[in-house]
Parts: sequence; structure tokens; C-alpha cells
Amino acid sequence: MFFGVHDEFMMSSCGDEIPDDQSTPDIDDFIAVNPKLIHSIDHTRDLFFSHLGYESVVLNNGDVAFGDREIPAIVIINEEGELQKEISSGRGPGEILDAYRFTKDADGNVYTYDQDNDKLIIYDKEFNLLREVIPPNYESTTMLKAYKTGQENELLLELTSFEYLRDESKDRENILIQYNTETETYGGEKILKAQPYARLYVDGSPAGASLVPYSYGNITAYHPRNQTLFIYDTATDLIAEINASFDTVRTVSVNLPSEPISSAERDSMQNSYIDLRWDAIKELLPDIKAPADKMMYHKGEFWLKSNIEADTEVWLVADMEGVIDRVVHLPKESMLTHVSDKHLGVRLDDVTFALFTNPEL
Repeated sequence: MFFGVHDEFMMSSCGDEIPDDQSTPDIDDFIAVNPKLIHSIDHTRDLFFSHLGYESVVLNNGDVAFGDREIPAIVIINEEGELQKEISSGRGPGEILDAYRFTKDADGNVYTYDQDNDKLIIYDKEFNLLREVIPPNYESTTMLKAYKTGQENELLLELTSFEYLRDESKDRENILIQYNTETETYGGEKILKAQPYARLYVDGSPAGASLVPYSYGNITAYHPRNQTLFIYDTATDLIAEINASFDTVRTVSVNLPSEPISSAERDSMQNSYIDLRWDAIKELLPDIKAPADKMMYHKGEFWLKSNIEADTEVWLVADMEGVIDRVVHLPKESMLTHVSDKHLGVRLDDVTFALFTNPEL
């Protein structure tokens, strides 16, 4: 049974910066590892990639699934890069139009939300369709992810709200909310402060919004075995693990490197935005960068995408005590899309997907 609670989740912090009552470590304090490329592909058979999604998932049999948002399709390849299956575009059962985020539960089932079809699709461990779920619209939100809980017919949904686009007094928020797939009803919710977007106005009318780089907010990662969710408010030094009832089952203290935004980074941002968009963003940039802007969890380790300026994409790997074990360097401008025992999934660019080794120390 769900209980109608409305709870705002923000760990205590002062302003937008991490408290300075502890020394900030230097990135050079940790062991550095450089994964090796296994292989990269820009097509498989006659399917040429167009705009790859930002996440991939490793199936129980070792195959890898990822989305392409422009084709659109979900592609399943083996570890050699050979096509095993393609989930094609369409509006029929199991078909997709824009599905590119994935969650895998402890049984190997995969959950993905197709925002254009407005449906949650659940595939089994071999990526065969299990079921589709179409939750009723919830206020001014769209779904980001769905997580299996320990309760039958109950999911925890992660939504993002667009209310801030209509109401200037509102901050951008993500919402965790309980959902019963049998009764098709929502339960309790928890509000998460999200990384802010800068609103763009043209001739006094709203014309969109852009994510503020290096900004603070809550980032999440799923623990499939425990059926819990890790939440890291990057304005603090705590990662909280919560269950589907929003109870905190543990907290992990982390001390991550951080730094001010450099003049070179500001110049680069200014050159990448049109003048009006840059004018909106620059007023909201923090003085000190958030220490991380993405988090993954894999078998007792947190992988945290660092905002430290470097010639690579820097990922900090911390244990369950919050101790940084190593620093993983990936190619500049790439995106880490999955972590597995055998390899790392990496989106090298819009059309190139790669597997890199996951080196063990």
C-alpha cells in the first residue's frame, strides 16, 4: 500500500557550494588508469548509427543494448560488435520512437521509457517484450527512469518537472514517485532539487532552456540487488541510499576534488552558445564547480563523473566507504554509458559506440 506523502529531499548545505570544512583532494593523489580500446563501431550490418543515446546496458548473456535516437532503434550487439537483435521504430507493442535510458533489475529485465510513445517498456533478460506500462499523466512531468522495488506490482518512477518553464518562481525539480501497475495509481513522492536550467526568452516570450554547466543538484544510481536508489546531492558530501518508502538505509560520505571554473572554460562555453543563451547561462554559473554531474553504481563501487578540467573525461571510482580507489581516464568528449565486469561502454561521438577494458587494480 502507498501512503500519500509529499517530501522534499535536499541534504543540508550552505548555498551552492560544498562546505569548506575539509580539505579538497587533488586528482593526482589517486591511482590513474587508462582503459584500452577493445573495439569501436559506427554501424552494424546495414544499420549506420545517426545519433546514439547516452546509456547502454549489458544483458545477462553478455550482449550490449543501446539506443539510436534518430534512426530510431534499440540495437543489441554481442561483445564482438555483431548485431544480435534490433528493436525497430513504430508504435506497436515493443516498438520504440525515442528510448535511450535503461535500468536493469536483479533478474536481468530491462526498463526503458519511450517519451514519444509515452510508454514504459519492460523487456526480459533476452530483450523480448515482457509488458508495456502507460502511467497516467502526472502534473507537468515526463518520466526519466523506472526502478523495480521489493513490492509486487510497485515501481519507483523518476520524473522531471517542466513547471519551472511556466513559473519563474519555481526551481527545476525531479520527482521520485511510487506507482502501482495493477491499480494504475500513484503513491507517495519525494522531490529532488535538480541541476538548474537557464530559461531563454526572446522578445519577452519563453523560447526554451539550457542546462547550466557545472551546476549543483541531485544525481541518482540504482542498486538492483537491494532494489534501492542512491542519491547524491552534489552540494553536499553525502550519498544517501533510500528504499521505495523513501527511508534512508545508509549514507556514504565522499570527498571529491573540485575547482573554480577557469577562464578558458568560460570562453569555450561562450563560443558554444548563441549570445542570448549565453547571457542566460552565465548569470547562473557557480563559482566553484559541482564535484560530479553523473553517477553510476556497479557491484559495490560508485563511478562519479568529475568536473575537473583535464585532457580526458575523468571518472572517480569510490568504494562503499566513500574512499576513492582510482581515477579512470576516458577520451575527451566521450560519455561512459555502462560499467560491467568485463568492459566499459563508451559513446565516443554521435555515431561511434565503443567497448573499453575495465582494468582491475
